Amino acid sequence: MMRLVYAVASHLHMTAGAVMASMGAHELFCWHYLMTADMRAPRGVQLSVEDEINAWQ
Repeated sequence: MMRLVYAVASHLHMTAGAVMASMGAHELFCWHYLMTADMRAPRGVQLSVEDEINAWQ
């Protein structure tokens, strides 16, 4: 579980403590799905932090 927290924190430029304080288990496992689905995606597909921020606004 902590490897996932560190991976999400690194991806979102947050600390692991901030991720644990602000995200529940469901959201973390959604991130797990997205990160592993990205590995199965065709090469060249890359999500940026800015794209993710814009998607949530």
